[in-house]
Amino acid sequence: MKNKLLILTVLFVSIQPAFALQEIIKTYRGVRSLGMGGVVTTTGRYDEALFGGNPATQMEDEEKKLTILGMTTEANNHLISSFNDLRSVLKASGSDVVSQIAAKQLAGKNEHIRETLVMPGYYNPKFFGENTGFSAGLLTNVQLNVILRDNASVEALGVVDVGPSFGFGHRMLDGNLDVGANVRGVYRLGVDRGIRALDFLTGAKISAASVGGQGFGVDGDIGALYKLPFTPPLMKHFSVGLSVNNVAASEYRVAATTLIGTVKATAPRNDRSFNFGFRSDMNDFLFLNQNILAFELQDFGQTAKEISFWKKLHMGGETTVLGKLLSLRAGFNQGYLGGGFGLNLPIIKIDFATYGEELAANTGQLEDRRYVIRFSFDI
Repeated sequence: MKNKLLILTVLFVSIQPAFALQEIIKTYRGVRSLGMGGVVTTTGRYDEALFGGNPATQMEDEEKKLTILGMTTEANNHLISSFNDLRSVLKASGSDVVSQIAAKQLAGKNEHIRETLVMPGYYNPKFFGENTGFSAGLLTNVQLNVILRDNASVEALGVVDVGPSFGFGHRMLDGNLDVGANVRGVYRLGVDRGIRALDFLTGAKISAASVGGQGFGVDGDIGALYKLPFTPPLMKHFSVGLSVNNVAASEYRVAATTLIGTVKATAPRNDRSFNFGFRSDMNDFLFLNQNILAFELQDFGQTAKEISFWKKLHMGGETTVLGKLLSLRAGFNQGYLGGGFGLNLPIIKIDFATYGEELAANTGQLEDRRYVIRFSFDI
């Protein structure tokens, strides 16, 4: 399906000013984090710490893990409900595309899909002894937003990222302070443009080279997580975390990468962002164990997108029941309610989440409700 949506995107090609999607491109988003309202700076674990979260939180992992294969699929409710209608548009040509969009009432609706593959991933908080950890993994991530208009103009935001990431963490101050750093190399093929159908409708030939860009970049993250050296009431401990993500603000120009010879433009860049938050590890209560609550402010800095203060707010929590078998999560992402669960079976791990993402500049303007599931095979 993602390939067909990419084809649909490049069918409408000449660039024009249009409603701009204000979603910040993320190299990786963990299902556990999304179920907790997007908090990750103080709560990230394993893949969430390695691929764009706070690298210091890898020291909070309880044990080492090898992910043989981790697969994530995400779609919004419009894509799910409009699947057959989109197929009709994809089969149309010329001016029929415009009439099909109107007939199927697809105009103004965002179609979102994301496919993520981690294969393999290795995480060890005690790789170099009791206080120094190491992690590594190979990530492939494909994500796409497409908004269709009545006149067949399109707002498109999508990237394909492929590359390895390496993480390092260290614990100090009697175990109260964790610090970490990630470094990654990523090949990106992407588009972030408003486009219209004029050239297509007048018979011009359309290609991915007209709207896409590509390149290779090196980037990384740094972060810290500090546990207060005293125990507040009703808590096991209270932590403060911060991270700087995409330190280099990579523009994917490290190498003149031309895997697709006809694509000459540069891919959409990463934003350097500053993130911080608070985490409370609460005491066990009845059958609820490993209870955590977190509040975070994310994506401060000079971002390429226009985002309000309220879009930077994230809060949520997690609890486990039945030992460590089942994790329950809930939270608020950019003001929208989300939730999910994690099933921790031997070898097989299953995570599900639903959350709302704001596509406009301010919370409350254009919610995009999404559903995401991850299957992981770990040893």
